[in-house]
Amino acid sequence: MKPLLLMAAFLLAGLSLGLSGPVRAEGIACPTDPRAPAHTPTVALPTRGGAAYGTMQYAKGQMLGPKEIALTFDDGPDPKTTERVLDILDRHCIKATFFMVGWYAHARPDLVREVAARGHTIGTHTWFHPNNLRHLPKPEAKREISKGFAAVEAALASAPPASQARLAPFFRFPGLNDEKTLRSWLGARNIATVSCDFGADDWLKISSAQVYKRALANIDQVGRGILILHDTKPHTADMLSDLIVTLEKRGYRFVQLVPEKNGRTLAANAPDALIGHPHSLQ
Repeated sequence: MKPLLLMAAFLLAGLSLGLSGPVRAEGIACPTDPRAPAHTPTVALPTRGGAAYGTMQYAKGQMLGPKEIALTFDDGPDPKTTERVLDILDRHCIKATFFMVGWYAHARPDLVREVAARGHTIGTHTWFHPNNLRHLPKPEAKREISKGFAAVEAALASAPPASQARLAPFFRFPGLNDEKTLRSWLGARNIATVSCDFGADDWLKISSAQVYKRALANIDQVGRGILILHDTKPHTADMLSDLIVTLEKRGYRFVQLVPEKNGRTLAANAPDALIGHPHSLQ
């Protein structure tokens, strides 16, 4: 088929499927969600010196363009809901970021490897998710962070090099309760602190409809940014596909957070590093 005829056929297909316009990226649609591109664009976050992202906490933490949304999930991996979340993301050809708790990564390394194998970015979220690291003695808080990285890295040790490299120098404080000394300690190891721009209160005992409504309201108010959700919550999985479709219809586009080029190497080469080189880089 000639190029002009091929483009015309693509546009007609889009109209028949109710698309509001041509699909982004290379013009290739997601086979199971024609509103979405087949590949999620990436946004590279500089990590040297420990930058902080997410305007809910950091005034200069916005790296996304207008109507760009980065999905992030905390507290997993969870054997009841993580795979369900992964299947929904696959259906919409979206890559997200998962901030994993070390204890659960240690208990279910297969799920850690599954998240990586499906192409998502992995960050860490301490070993045992203390609600507020500010309340712990500094040595204990640092051990929580270090053990979290070590557990996820151990879970990926037997995975292919490409999956090992999915572990990014990204950390999210439990409860978003950051602490200046700990942020500086992370920064000295070239680990970025990733907060968010909005949430959906899915950690509360509320319905999936309420999670959906709060997510949309918060996103529309800000217009771009990092959304924090939890892959441990069934009501989050229940509303996730509907949320994605609604955001697509409203003109939002999804992006994947990744570390800047050589960010993993910067972190692995830091003194007293919290993260190592993937085997392919050794």
